[in-house]
Parts: sequence; structure tokens; C-alpha cells
Amino acid sequence: MSGVLTRNRRRRADGAASRASRGRTVLRGLVLLGVLASLAWVGLQLDAWASGSPRFALRTVKVQGLRRATENELLRLAGVAPGTNLWSLDPSAIAQAMSAHPWVRAVEVTRSLPDTLQLRVEERAPVALASLGELYVVDADGAPFKRVSGAEPLDLPLLTGLTRERAEKDPAGTAARLREALAVAESYQRTFERPRLSEVQLGEASFELVTADGVRVVLGRDGLDGQLQRLQRVRDELQRRGLLAAAIHLENRVRPGWVAVKVQPGATAPRD
Repeated sequence: MSGVLTRNRRRRADGAASRASRGRTVLRGLVLLGVLASLAWVGLQLDAWASGSPRFALRTVKVQGLRRATENELLRLAGVAPGTNLWSLDPSAIAQAMSAHPWVRAVEVTRSLPDTLQLRVEERAPVALASLGELYVVDADGAPFKRVSGAEPLDLPLLTGLTRERAEKDPAGTAARLREALAVAESYQRTFERPRLSEVQLGEASFELVTADGVRVVLGRDGLDGQLQRLQRVRDELQRRGLLAAAIHLENRVRPGWVAVKVQPGATAPRD
């Protein structure tokens, strides 16, 4: 009998201890919840105060990397002006807005509290002009990223042979063809210091180059390096004979080693 009473007392004691433990756990949870709610309230109050405080008014903008875009243009795109509350600005939203500028490839925006905005800008590098109904500036990725304005002095090779309709219908294919033309221009400029390249016309099976002295050079789409080497030999021979070429054709697909030259009648090459 006494054993039964002992077991009952133990059960009651264990139950009381368990209830006390649960009570302490609940109490700790309530205290923690209260602390978190207090911190959240303090954070909201701090954010509300900082969002309206003149202490965080924008006073200084520091910009790196600008050559063609201007600070005012970028700030106008982002809707930022002196006095704008810096605390409430979202750097990622500012960067996205500024990236809409045609010359801007990427921009990193940093807030330096309390009053300074820092911009690190990467601009697009113009490498050519493309005739697509109107003249467009092209970057190294073959992207025609903006129309040419009269205020921009750009002395770059001209890429022709494509249409605006094709560019609008197939922008990825257009960029790929423009990259082909850029590769041809780069190979030419790497091989020849002069005459300077003025134009690359894209054909379906060939590229037609026009140099600064008005000579047309037609290249096939395959074996570009070999064709440029033959072009160098042809130019050397024309120079030796004192002749000037009007056109040089190296695109013969049936006989790749053949070259056809149209000489300017009555013209003679200056001798070095």
C-alpha cells in the first residue's frame, strides 16, 4: 500500500515539475516576443525619423567612370536631386534607373551616410557605326545601342548591308552578323596600319571592305587570315609596279588562291 502511495506522490511531483518547466518556457517565449516587438517598433520609429531628417539630405555626389554620359543625366534618370533623403534611397533601384542611359553598361551605387552618394559607372565602348535605316553606335558585343547624334564626333568604321527591318525582327541574329563584321575589321586593322578601314559591307557570302583611299576589297567569309596575307602580297606587288587598285577580289570559292585586281586607269602609286 505504501508503495502505491509513494508512486502517486512521485507522479504528482513530476507533473508539477513539468508544468513549472512549461510555464517557464512560455514565459521566456513571451519575454522574447516582447523584446522583438519592442525592437521592431524602435526600428520603425528610427526609419520614420531618418526618412524625414535633414541630416540625411543628399549634399555630395561622387562619380567615377564617366566619359560620355553626364552626372546630371544619370541623376535625372533616377529622380535624384540635391536634398533628396539619402536614407530612403534604394541603391539597386537607382542603379537600374541609371542603366537606362544608352552609354551606361553598368553602374554601382553606394550610399555613404549621412549625405554622400557614390557612383561607379562602366560605359559602353563604341567600336563601329551601323547603318540600319539610321546610324547607330555599336559596341564590342555587336549591339547597336543608340542612334548617332550630331553632337557626337565618332570616327569609327561603318558597318553596312543590314536593314532596320531585319534588326527589329531578329536582333540576336543582327548582333551576330555585326560581330562578324567587327571581327573582320579587327583582323584588318591588326594586319594593316594603313590605309585605314572606312567601311565593312556584310554580304551573304562575302565582306566588302572600303579603305580610306577608296579601294574596295572583297573577302570571303572563310579563311580570313590567309586572304589578308594575300592582300598584303598584292599590295606590295602593286606598289612595286607603281599601280593603284580600284578593287581587289579575294573571295573566289572555287579557286581560293586566285586574286582579281581592277586597276585605276591612269593612276600611279607613290613610291616609298
